[in-house]
Amino acid sequence: MGMADLVPGVSGGTIALITGIYEELIQSIAKFNVENLKLLLNNNPKQFWVSINGKFLVTVFSGILSSIIFLSFFIKWLIENQPIAIWSFFFGLLTASIFILKKEVLHWNTNRFLLLFAGIILAFSLTQISPNNQEISLFYLFICGMIGIIAMILPGISGAYLLLILGAYTTLLTILQDAIRIWSNFQFDAFITTYTKLLVFCMGAIIGLRSFASVLKWMLAKHSDKTMALLIGLMIGALHKIWPWQQTELISWEKTKTLTQAIMPQNYGGDPQHIHCNYIIYCWRFFYLNA
Repeated sequence: MGMADLVPGVSGGTIALITGIYEELIQSIAKFNVENLKLLLNNNPKQFWVSINGKFLVTVFSGILSSIIFLSFFIKWLIENQPIAIWSFFFGLLTASIFILKKEVLHWNTNRFLLLFAGIILAFSLTQISPNNQEISLFYLFICGMIGIIAMILPGISGAYLLLILGAYTTLLTILQDAIRIWSNFQFDAFITTYTKLLVFCMGAIIGLRSFASVLKWMLAKHSDKTMALLIGLMIGALHKIWPWQQTELISWEKTKTLTQAIMPQNYGGDPQHIHCNYIIYCWRFFYLNA
């Protein structure tokens, strides 16, 4: 989930759905309520820990945090140096997950299909917005934390891409890398500035995560099929954004805004790095017949 959340166009929520922990994750986050906090205030930390499913949450978020800390440099390098490879990996992952998750909708009807198309249109529309570049204040960083984390737990909507649209993705990635460099290079002169920004973003993320988790918990409990249909739609609508072969077009000379568009491999300007379809079919038949 942490690795997926670092990549604009991919959602950690998609990984949670694929691995089967999505509903438990949402329900556990939603358990951070006044009733359970009273247990902690009344000196009953053990009961509080059990009530919020603490072991599960600590395990998941430790994995996410570890991935963000240790893989942020690697993911940035992959995006800059091996874009086709990393986008191909996530495109395949997202495509396969759509076919798996459609089985979660027990009964398809008109309402479910309408929600499916609504999710497709919403995700597609969001990915058509061109990134914004502006000065990042602490308050704006707090708002970005709230919006970004909500998208990160929604399959199909990339929190990293929304941060890119809001103009905060590069800033946040730089803050994360600076926070790591402070300890590795002992550059403590920037400690207060860097960690203040990081703390403000995290506070926004915590508030946004807790607030939206209650909504998702209610939707999954009361309208499971409808919610899953909407989530699948969001994932389908985001597919074109992580299509490995993209070309960038200038859409505004005044503000030098650009928009990426999916193209066929044969129209790609550089090395498309694709394997011929006949070779893939041959390999599939070979392994299938010898399995």
